[in-house]
Parts: sequence; C-alpha cells; structure tokens
Amino acid sequence: MSSPQNAGELPPRGPIKSPQDFAAGIFLIVLALIGIFGAFNLSMGKLSTVGPGMLPKVVAIIIGAFGVLLVVESLLSRGSRLAAWSLRGMVFVLGAALVFAATIRPLGLVIAGPLAVIISSFADAEHKLRSTLIFALVMTIFCGLLFKEALNLPIPFDSLDLLKPLHGPYAALKSTLKGLLFTIIGRG
Repeated sequence: MSSPQNAGELPPRGPIKSPQDFAAGIFLIVLALIGIFGAFNLSMGKLSTVGPGMLPKVVAIIIGAFGVLLVVESLLSRGSRLAAWSLRGMVFVLGAALVFAATIRPLGLVIAGPLAVIISSFADAEHKLRSTLIFALVMTIFCGLLFKEALNLPIPFDSLDLLKPLHGPYAALKSTLKGLLFTIIGRG
C-alpha cells in the first residue's frame, strides 16, 4: 500500500524526487559560481590579515555547499514540485532595489529607504498601506541609527535637509544620552 502524498507532491519520475529542491540547489550553485567569479582576482589574505576577497569567496563557497546539499536532497527524498514564479514579486522587489540605488545619493536615506520599502510591499497583493508606512518609518530610523550613528558610514541621510528642524533637538538628545552612558559606565 502506498503512502498518501502531500499537497504539491507528484510521484517521482526519474532520479529527481523533489523538483523544487533541485531547482533551488541549482540556483544556489549558479549564484555561488557568479560570486566566486566576481571575487576571483581579489586576494584572500590570511586569517590574521583578511584580504578583500575572503568574505565574498567564503560566502560563495557556503552558498554553493548549501546548493549541493539541496541537489543531493532532491535526489534522495520526495518533495514539492516546482511552483510557478510570481512575476509580481520579482518586478516589485527588483524595482525597489533599483529605485533605492538611484535615489540614495541624491535624496538620502530619508527618501530612498521608505521608497524601497513601499515599492517592495507591492510584491504582496495583500499589503496594507498603514503597516507598510509604519514599517518604512521604523526601518529608516533603524538604518539611520545603525549606519550613520553606530557604524559612522558615509551614507547620505538627509540630502534635501527635510529634517533640518529636528537637527537641534536630535543633537541635544544625542548629547544627553552620551552623557548618561558615560555616567553609567563611569560608575560601573
């Protein structure tokens, strides 16, 4: 007696028992090869002096290893068939990345961040505008604090000076928090 199949599964034909895992594995292997090829001329360095090619090459190798594992898994165990791709998702997520790249320098993170979040939210047919706007605001603040304040990276934040009225109160708050932090650390 054969076991019941899960939704989305088909009886295996040929050596590939899980077409979705197989396709995902091949995608990861191709992605890894592109990464290794792109970082080919970069020096790996040593563990004590990391070179510019170490991270991209190591990440590419790890991605490739996961791809190989998925391909092997697709040959050994039954899984889902390959599902149809959502063109909507690809268009809006890629579009959001392109809009972010085009707007980050001239407009700053204050505009580019929310634009990217809002555009990418259209990838889901059931997105809610209010929650998207709240998420866009929270992510922009988080990214500003992370990249401008914590990491001190030269990312344009407010190129149009839209937040100029907030510069004084923000500087005062920042100074107060710094003083409070040093007081707490000084006591410890």
